[in-house]
Amino acid sequence: MITVALFGDQPRNVKLAERHHFAINIRKGDISANALAAALNKLLNDKSLGPKEAANPEYSYSQNVKRLSQMVKKRPVSADHLLVAWSEFAAEFKTLENLVPAGTKLNFFQYHSLDVIAFMLTILAVIIFISWKLLKIVLLKIYASFSRVEKTKLS
Repeated sequence: MITVALFGDQPRNVKLAERHHFAINIRKGDISANALAAALNKLLNDKSLGPKEAANPEYSYSQNVKRLSQMVKKRPVSADHLLVAWSEFAAEFKTLENLVPAGTKLNFFQYHSLDVIAFMLTILAVIIFISWKLLKIVLLKIYASFSRVEKTKLS
């Protein structure tokens, strides 16, 4: 598979596909006929890929895809079985308070941490205000000392 990650979760998915050796990524800024030809050539002809722990390290991209497909098909617990098991579990135990996220019991301000953000912004405003006042005092002292020096030189 030749991939070009554009937005969203695609960069993460592309890295996952590259890690499992069944995709080649081309950055969107590097797309050209030569880059596509090189990627396609590597995809069709490169046999030096595969898991390092495999007995035969001579894997191609297509063999890696077939291997992953078999792993998904022969998964110990199927999605259908999980759905049935969780449905039976929920039917048997009715309400499951331990599975309800704690965030559902918070109000809007707590959920979005608006009280914490307001506190931090207040602290930041106080620090900026104090810094401004101190800077103003220091600059006035410096200005006053230079103006006194010039007055004494003029006299």
